[in-house]
Amino acid sequence: MIVSGSINYTTSGRKRKATKRVKKTQPIARTFSKPEPYRRETAYVPSQPMMGVASNNDTSYKKEVSKQYTLAPAYNKGAYQVIPLDNIKHIGK
Repeated sequence: MIVSGSINYTTSGRKRKATKRVKKTQPIARTFSKPEPYRRETAYVPSQPMMGVASNNDTSYKKEVSKQYTLAPAYNKGAYQVIPLDNIKHIGK
């Protein structure tokens, strides 16, 4: 259906408010380039390695103590418990 008429009136026949018409501007074509990656100006100087760290403690006793125990689930629960070797036959009871 082709309807002819003025654009100052709506399709129901009411007069529209006067609106200011703005001319559309043409978009400006711009070209974008990737920025250069940051490069430090000074030469890379590595940090001094750590010396004399006191974390070289003797932990060999832990292996000897852990040989006396075993880990097992506590009955039908999800958590584990530490059990001495002489009680291994009672695991899960």
